[in-house]
Amino acid sequence: MTHSNLFQADSILLNMESNDADGILQSLADGLVSMDSSLASRRDEIYQALSAREQRGSTGTDGVGIPHVKLPGIDKAYAILGVHQGGIDFAALDGEPVHVFFSVLRPEDGPEEHIDLLRWIAGIAQHEDFVSFALQAQDGKSILELLSELATA
Repeated sequence: MTHSNLFQADSILLNMESNDADGILQSLADGLVSMDSSLASRRDEIYQALSAREQRGSTGTDGVGIPHVKLPGIDKAYAILGVHQGGIDFAALDGEPVHVFFSVLRPEDGPEEHIDLLRWIAGIAQHEDFVSFALQAQDGKSILELLSELATA
């Protein structure tokens, strides 16, 4: 199953500029909130949830971070992807900088769908050329095409 339909060109953050993990999480929270006006009042809650998730253990490895959380009161999943050209110390399991960030908000119910989505993201993230291709992307459309292409590989 492919979940590339969760991503739109405006849910791709190219050239993230934050210099640390906290700034990245704030940018991801801002991006997630911008996807749906009903999330606007929950920006700090989303940021705090993402931060707490990463404090429990980094989701980063192989150049990719996947901060993901359940959010009460939503009825669908939201996903965003960010690219940081220089890479960030995200306390990754392999000790390497993280360049690409997938962030997911999901409803409290439906754990099977959530696991399937994370498995799909992990499969793409583990592709040997994914990070280098993402770093070369010129626009959100290029990233969307990359996600679709790798999802079928």
